[in-house]
Amino acid sequence: MTRAANARSGQAGFSLLELLVALGILAIGLALVVPSFNRTRSALVVRGAAYEIASHLRAARASANSKSVQHVLVFDAAARRYWAEGVVAPRTLPQSVAFELVVPESERSGRTGRIRFLPDGSASGGRVILKDGKESWAVLVDWLSGDVRVLAGS
Repeated sequence: MTRAANARSGQAGFSLLELLVALGILAIGLALVVPSFNRTRSALVVRGAAYEIASHLRAARASANSKSVQHVLVFDAAARRYWAEGVVAPRTLPQSVAFELVVPESERSGRTGRIRFLPDGSASGGRVILKDGKESWAVLVDWLSGDVRVLAGS
């Protein structure tokens, strides 16, 4: 049988009902998958912010060690931003990320707090906690060694 004969006999292509069923299945699949993409994106934003802060803290620690001077990162929790002391451009955290800073009382001044790195490798210590819905990440700075770690779910 030729192609033209198939077309005339109604055998070629899909019926409208088959197309509607296929589109319905596709719509249900998308309805289930799209919310998980939003949760994944949210988790990536929090994680990315935590690793970015950790990167800046490690850079301040390395600079303090190599130049034999103390380096300070200042955090303003109310304005949701942080900066290296003496650097003009502060970094701002995404609006969706809740931000909490835990530092010694001696490193608090008004609405800001500082994490200080000393030339001998030690630090003032502290913890930066980032949350977004169910996701929670913490950046920890050990006061004795100045070590910076990022922990999930803290």
